[in-house]
Parts: sequence; C-alpha cells; structure tokens
Amino acid sequence: MNQPKVSIIIAHLFDLDFLMNCLRSIFASDYPSLEVVVVYNDNLDGAYEAVKQKYPQVVAVRNKKNRGFVVPNNQGFKKATGDVFFMLNDDTIIHPQLISVLVENLYKDKKIGIVGPKIYYMDEPQKIWFAGGEINWAAQTHWHLGRDVDDTQWAEQKSPREVDFITGCALMIKKKVVAKIGPLSRIFYAFYEDADWCQKAKKAGFLVIYVPFGGVWHAKSNTAGSVFFGPEKRRHFLWLASAYLFRNFRREIRRHKNKFIFFHRHLPAKFKPKFYLRFVFADLPNLCWGLVYKVPKSFFQIIFSKKTGF
Repeated sequence: MNQPKVSIIIAHLFDLDFLMNCLRSIFASDYPSLEVVVVYNDNLDGAYEAVKQKYPQVVAVRNKKNRGFVVPNNQGFKKATGDVFFMLNDDTIIHPQLISVLVENLYKDKKIGIVGPKIYYMDEPQKIWFAGGEINWAAQTHWHLGRDVDDTQWAEQKSPREVDFITGCALMIKKKVVAKIGPLSRIFYAFYEDADWCQKAKKAGFLVIYVPFGGVWHAKSNTAGSVFFGPEKRRHFLWLASAYLFRNFRREIRRHKNKFIFFHRHLPAKFKPKFYLRFVFADLPNLCWGLVYKVPKSFFQIIFSKKTGF
C-alpha cells in the first residue's frame, strides 16, 4: 500500500507541556497522511481547550475521569479512520522521519503486523530506553533490550528484526490486525497490555518487528518529585502524599496481577507449574515487601530530595 493513512492515538492525563511538545513534533513529521486522535483522561490541566486552539485538526475524545491506558487507546482506535494505528505516549517527542520509516517497514511484508522503533530517554538523548522487547519464558521474565545503554556502546544489527514485544509507548499496528486479534485487553488497565497484544498478533500469524531507528525520546526518567512535590504544591502536601502512596500501592498490585494474567495466558504448558509455585512463594512475598517497604521508602526519598527541598 502506498502511503496509508496513519492515525496516531495519544492517551493524555496530566502534563499539558508534554502533550504540546509531543503534538509539535508530530506535526513536524514528513509523513503526508496523518490523523491525530487525543483521548483526554479528564481535563484538569485544560489540555482540551489548549489543543483545540492550537491544533484544531486534532480529533478529541473526552473522558470525565482517569480510565488508565488501555481504555483510552481502545477509544482512540474506534474513533480513528486510518489504515494504520500508532499508539504514542503523550510524554514523547518523535523524529520527523519516524512515521515514514515505520510505515515503510510495516508494509515490507504482508506477515508483519506490528512494528516499533528504538526509544531514548528524554533527558539523556543518547541513552536507550527500549531497543526491542524480549521474554524469557522459562524464567517468566521480560525486559527492554538495550535499557540504560549509551547508543554509541550498543551493538546491534542495523536491519529490523523480530522481537517478542513492542512497548505501547510507541507501537504501530495495521488496522486489519486489530480487526483480527481485537483491541487491547481491558483486564490489564496498564502494564503487560502491549506484550499481551503482541503475543496475540504472533499467535494469529503476524510478525512483531523492532526497527532500529532512534526516532522517539521518552520522558520516562522524570522524577515523581517534580510532578507531585514541587515547591508550588506544598500547601497541598497531605493530599499529594496520599495520592502518591495510593497510586504506587495500586501500581504494585496491578503489576503483579497483570504479570500473573499474562503468563497464565501465554506461557507454554511445560513452564506453568514452576510459574505458579514461583508466583505464590516469590512474587507475592515480593509484592508485600514492596507495599510495606519499597513504596514508603521511595516516598520519603522524594520528599527529602534536593529537588523538592524538604
């Protein structure tokens, strides 16, 4: 297909500056046939009005509350009119050639269903955050290849290659693949939904391809302190502290729950007995340790850090 229409789906929650920077980079793209769909998980920062004023061509979906990551993206898929869907985090910026490179690779072979690029940290532009996703089924672990490695030190093939998963931070998929395997699974809300989707695509006969083009910078390394405990927000300290702890307790629980669901769904049968035993005797105790020690520890590290000034 020659230059199919690409619908970029962005789920937005809090930071308007990140979103505007992301949109600015998208509209600087050299790809000629783009549609942008922004799904607003509430509108506490006035993002809907700001985006509508500066980028009236953006298609909007508005939610009255935070609906996580999965539901907003699925809402975006329903609203989108493109032949290709590109999930993109709102705290990213992209290279002007990124869409063109990904589309070219997506349509190199009819079997290719999903592609994704190399992703860097926003504040360390040469340090890799993602260079393909790998799963060790025997050990029931998954990770980002190249994580925290300087790009000049990362030895990799220059040609695209098949991987176990592409991160939902920047994932491009053919519309016909979504029609066949269904949207993101709502049971995940957030965490493991991208790996689950990629495994479904593989089981349906499609290839999942990593493209070694460094075309995305992701603000993953921004500290929670700058978001929750900036000096201008000290008068709301108790509310913010409660919100931080609640959010992180919930995140730890969700991450362990979703890990169980993912591996229960996709793990080869020969590894399942070991996985269930490990989950009961290792993962659950680790979850409890995180709730009673790791999350509170991170909270105190943030509020007494130099950045927050407490």
